[in-house]
Amino acid sequence: MTVKKYKIGLLYPAILFSVFTSVGFSQENIFTAGFQYKPILPSAFFGTGTKTVSQKGIDFSIEQDQGVCLGMIVRRGFTKRLSFETGINYTKRLYHLTLNDTGFTNSSDFKIIGYEIPLQGLIFLQLAKHLFMNASAGVSVDMYPTNIKSYNDYFFHFSKRHSLFQFSSLFNTGCEYRTKKSGYFYLGASYHLPFSYFYNSSIQYIPDKVISSIKLSGNYLSLDLRYYFHEEPIKPRVKKKKTASTPNPYSD
Repeated sequence: MTVKKYKIGLLYPAILFSVFTSVGFSQENIFTAGFQYKPILPSAFFGTGTKTVSQKGIDFSIEQDQGVCLGMIVRRGFTKRLSFETGINYTKRLYHLTLNDTGFTNSSDFKIIGYEIPLQGLIFLQLAKHLFMNASAGVSVDMYPTNIKSYNDYFFHFSKRHSLFQFSSLFNTGCEYRTKKSGYFYLGASYHLPFSYFYNSSIQYIPDKVISSIKLSGNYLSLDLRYYFHEEPIKPRVKKKKTASTPNPYSD
């Protein structure tokens, strides 16, 4: 009997602790904003490695280098575990173009600028008092304003966008440290996967008049660094009851 009381006595503080932490650091009825910085990491495992095409003994290759994605984000918390995020991002993808002929090599660098509007849902799991882990998925509306071209004395390169607006799927996971007054600090990783290729690169080797084409998928893996401002939960509106006015007996 004493052992049972002892276990129950230990259970009460655990329940109070979980209630306190979920109330103090939950996302329920939170509407906040922040900003993010996402270095783009080349990875052959995730399909962002070098793409090579050989034609008439000439090798054309395009390699994705490190880029960057940055912007602002807005979060709306609906329950203690479910939230929704959107915002707008600026992305800069860097590429390295190489042309290899017999005894001859030439290269050039170019960049592709884009803008993203992510729409994704998040689910949270509390790991400690201030620490939360999340997983999210959604879609992104991407915009690519221009086509790209570069050239020198040996080749001419032209990358044509697939369309002005495109769609991509988003996947993310990470951990978030929440403070009482200083906001939220987030570290994670994201994968951006377009539904189709986003640019078609044509390269003409001028001396031999050989033209080759490479489709760029546009997918990328990124390291996510985010900060969210501290905001208090939104208080629900209380509807005021209308009181019926009493008639004045002295009025006509």
